[in-house]
Amino acid sequence: MNYFLVFQNKSYEEERKGGYLWAPQQNKNGQTFHHWTDMKQIKKKDIIFNSYNGKLISVLTAQENCKEHERPTGLEQLDLWEKDGWLVNADYIDLEQPITYKNYMNDILKLQDNKYAPFNKSGRGNTGYLFRVSKELANFLFEIIGTTNPVLRRKFQVEDNLQVENIKQIENDINSVITLDKTEKEIIIKARIGQSYFKKALLTIEKKCRICGVRDERFLVASHIKPWSESNNQERIDANNGLLLCPNHDALFDKRYISFDETGKIMVKKSLDATTKTFLNINDTMHINLNERQQNYMKWHRERFLEN
Repeated sequence: MNYFLVFQNKSYEEERKGGYLWAPQQNKNGQTFHHWTDMKQIKKKDIIFNSYNGKLISVLTAQENCKEHERPTGLEQLDLWEKDGWLVNADYIDLEQPITYKNYMNDILKLQDNKYAPFNKSGRGNTGYLFRVSKELANFLFEIIGTTNPVLRRKFQVEDNLQVENIKQIENDINSVITLDKTEKEIIIKARIGQSYFKKALLTIEKKCRICGVRDERFLVASHIKPWSESNNQERIDANNGLLLCPNHDALFDKRYISFDETGKIMVKKSLDATTKTFLNINDTMHINLNERQQNYMKWHRERFLEN
């Protein structure tokens, strides 16, 4: 899956009403640009974030691969463009609370790629229509959507999973295990709150979300494959019993809406509809690498995933 951002200031209303994106193949002078030709890279199920008056107001899912198409009716006012162009039919999912890009620009600039990125170093949108979005930036935008659109957040049933664990509750859990000495308790407490031993151990394996690739450690959760409550003392602090995940993917994995097969290919619950999968940034083509010990833990997780 690929991600893009489209600047629709001139054509949003027409394109939103028609359910498509369209860019010309060239201008009146016969010139073409990457922000037009990149339309050809859009494939079915790719995600496109939009910008209209400086705000993200919709997330689009491509319903088919890009195709050649004459300028649609309604875009006649754009007379600087030739009629031949590229068209993508898309499903628009509107946000209840639009997101102002400039409020998050420092993080956006860190997460976007250097080439063909939507924003320049000063935080202004680059001149053009369609730009490429890195997986890290895409997931960051999905995180913002989840925190600023409470209705969507409730729909996806992840609100309770995104809350930081309470240390007192962790201590109560640990005190119920009578075989732990004081040092073991301290290690596991630190592991449970995503700090020190466990998260640092996971960071030595891979410094990004295993599923989407986001690298900002502020958005990484040390997630157990076999849950803490069902693991023995050694399993609780074994780095092979963990994945670094962003909050969205941690919530899905923890609730067993997703798991992974023997090859590392994602398994997704059929109960998740297309809109949910779009906003939580999952698709059936995702794949992760697992070492032999991680595969053993994942077998446990997968069996419970299949039971429900």
